Amino acid sequence: MLSRRALVFLAAAWILVSLYPDPGLLVRSVRNAVRPRILPEAVTSMAAALPDDPRVVEAHVVGRLVPYAYDWQSAGVPWYFPTTEEAVAAGRGDCESRALVLASILTAKGIPNELRLSLNHIWVDYPGKRATAQENAAVQVAGVEDGRFFLRWPRDFHLGRELSDQLAIYWTPAPVWRVVSLVVGLLLVALWNASVRLMSAGRGALDDTRAAAPPHRRAGRSPRCRQAAAGGRRCALDATVRRAGRPAIGSAGSVTPAEETHP
Repeated sequence: MLSRRALVFLAAAWILVSLYPDPGLLVRSVRNAVRPRILPEAVTSMAAALPDDPRVVEAHVVGRLVPYAYDWQSAGVPWYFPTTEEAVAAGRGDCESRALVLASILTAKGIPNELRLSLNHIWVDYPGKRATAQENAAVQVAGVEDGRFFLRWPRDFHLGRELSDQLAIYWTPAPVWRVVSLVVGLLLVALWNASVRLMSAGRGALDDTRAAAPPHRRAGRSPRCRQAAAGGRRCALDATVRRAGRPAIGSAGSVTPAEETHP
């Protein structure tokens, strides 16, 4: 029977393998998220072809350069934070990809910009940026101001809305076969653990039954045989004589050889 810790570890391992068949992808994603790589040199030609108005640049990035796609569609995993080169090469992506490309183009043009982060979105702030329902200071949880990174709880927070957004981003677009694989694997882990528990309980009940049985049943010999053995006589001889219809030798009422030959 698995311990609770081992069961949790096995379930977590299956979830990881199901969601990230290549765990290295998750490692790179975390590394890129901790230190986003804004690379102006990766978008030099794009920046040169665009005007200097950051709003126009943003509209071009969102509408043409990086059409929206969930990470399930662009990277084959529920969450992936790419590099700027990867976002440009993919030609599509979610808010992380768009933010990296936009920030890189603005940086290449010399336009000040900073990354902003909410619980389910990342965007680029620049002079003249207009606030939206998803991109405003009230939903912001992290960012850089005056060259310093900050982290705070958002002023505008609704649990139901956040859960709905998370499901829409990470669960709804998942391929059906990946969802089925994940669920079936977890069910098999639970069923295996339950079957082991039942088998262990059955063995324990059998041991208890044997322990509660009468002593003569546990020994496998009748009380008469054990008494005869204690007196130095053999049970087998006693049984043989009785099957022949004669009293046992040396027992009460038995006849001697002399009495048999001399009536």
